[in-house]
Order: sequence, then C-alpha cells, then structure tokens
Amino acid sequence: MADTKIKRNTTVDVLRGIAMLLVVLGHTMTGCTEGSQDSFLFQVIWSLQMPLFILISGYVTRYSKTINTISDLGKILWKRTAAYLIPWCSWSFLVRGLIFQQSNYLNIKWLLWHMDSGYWFLFALWTIVVIFSISQFIANKMCKENIKAAFLIKTIAYICGMGVLMGIGIVFGMAFLAIKLTLYYMPFYYAGHIYGVVQDKILALTKGKCAIKIISALCLAFWLVIITRVNLYYSEDGGMALIIRAIASILGCVAICSLIGSNDYSSNNDFLKPKIVYRSFFIWSGNNSLQIYLLHGFFLNLLTMQNKPMFSNAEGIVLVSLNYLATLSLLWVVINLLKN
Repeated sequence: MADTKIKRNTTVDVLRGIAMLLVVLGHTMTGCTEGSQDSFLFQVIWSLQMPLFILISGYVTRYSKTINTISDLGKILWKRTAAYLIPWCSWSFLVRGLIFQQSNYLNIKWLLWHMDSGYWFLFALWTIVVIFSISQFIANKMCKENIKAAFLIKTIAYICGMGVLMGIGIVFGMAFLAIKLTLYYMPFYYAGHIYGVVQDKILALTKGKCAIKIISALCLAFWLVIITRVNLYYSEDGGMALIIRAIASILGCVAICSLIGSNDYSSNNDFLKPKIVYRSFFIWSGNNSLQIYLLHGFFLNLLTMQNKPMFSNAEGIVLVSLNYLATLSLLWVVINLLKN
C-alpha cells in the first residue's frame, strides 16, 4: 500500500468533499423551493454529485493493497462490508425503522426493491467494490507477472460481473438491490481506476501535463454545452438520453478533477500550507463524507415557508442559502461532538 500516512492526497479529500456538499445542496434546493430542477445550478449538481463520488472511489484503488490470495480477498471484502453494509443496516433498520418509526424501513422485502428511498449509495458502492475486488483477484491469480494481460483479464472479469448483475436484475427486477443504479455507476468507478493506473505514466510524458490541460478544457466546454441545452434531470432513464447523461457526467467530472487537481497542495504558498488546507471545510467534508451522507437528512430544510417559493426568485435563493448554511453548521457541530 502507498504510504499515505506520510503524504495524504488532499486533492482526493477536496473532491470527495465537493461531491458530498453538492448532494446536500441538491437536497436542500428540491426540499424547500419549487422549480429548482430547471435551474442551471441543479444541472451542475445532478451531473456531478454521485458520478464524482464514484469516480473518486475508483481512483483511490491505486492506494489499495494488491489482492493476490484468498486471504487478501477476504480481508478487503470484510473491510468494505464493515464500512458500507453495517452503516446501511444500522441506519436503515435501527435509526430509520426503530428510532424514527418509519415502518417501510422495517419491511425488508419492500426495502430491497426500493433501495433509492434510503441509503442506496452505500449498498451500490459495496456491490461495485465486491465485483472489482473479485476481478482484481482473478487477474492477479492468472497473470500476476504480465501487467498488461492482468489488466485485460481484470477488465473482462469486471464486465462479466456487470453481466451477472444485469442477469439478476432481469430475473428480480432492476430495482432489486439498486441494480439499475449500480450498473449505471460501475463504468465511472472503473474509469477512475484506469486513470489511477495510468496517471503517473501520463504525467511522466514530456507533454503529458499539457495534454491533460487541453483535454480538461475540452471536457469543460462540452460539459457546459450539454448541461445548458439538455435538462439531465428530466431526461429519460434509458436509450440515448441515458448515454448523454453519462457523457455529460464524465466530462464534468474530468473538468472538475483537473481544476481542483491543478492546485499544488504541497507548495510553499501560505494559503496552501497543509495546516491551512486541513482546516478547510472541503477537506473536512471529504473526511467526514459518510457521516454527512447518513446525517444530513435530519437537518435539511429546517426553515420553511407556507408556500414554497420558486427557486429562481430572490426569496427562494435566500431560503435555500439559509437552509444550506444551517444544515452544514449543524452537521459540523454534531459530527465533531460525536467524534469527541
């Protein structure tokens, strides 16, 4: 494993924090105002929030231990199960079901086919990690010495895993265990993984950095064109509309990652010194993304109006801003209290 204790990749924390804050902002906008889904800001949020999170999750596999043995596979699967499924079970059944008495969360049959009503993201990410880990184990077992062959086998195994998942979805329904959402985000995870594998090689090229900047600029331009011309939120959930949404998301993720990644967090600039960076709210949000994801629903939209204002109006913007600040402030207080 890379020695992340010595030098942590704060860019990853910043990007994860941005993704999580976009999730909270999107839920705030739709909860306390009307018509927010038609706004340019919501198109930005909708195209980035979850794809960016998944992309980052795939990218950080570059820091993971190589899975060579059954023991290695068992350890990583247990670790990810504890990280994702235990919070999913405890917050779905214990918190939502027993404490807040939301009976649907105690109905296992209903919940398994309505994962998007709760913490589907945790289960989807767990499924992706399981398939990826098994694919990596197979590749290393078959072609450990041949890097290119191992990568090809890993890719094929990953695609086969998607096929198995799709088969289960065809039998039980694509809503079962959030299979439809999982399948949609699996390419983003693998795209992040691929970049993590080739990043150093690209940067080592004479014009590698220049090429990345040009590609990122083009991605930014095409992303802005798509989200200003197509309402991704209201687009159909299949066919060409789904492809356009995925393309817009990957373009936006590349642009944002390049923009954030261009900052040198190890420079001598006072603003970028580690002691300043680690106090930033973006990095705090990235480091506490799971807590924010689980808790933010309880603090959303505490300020309401009898008639929801339109988001495009001044009162709608003010209401969203106040609710957003209130939610983030309460999250900061509660999470830090729980930690202490």
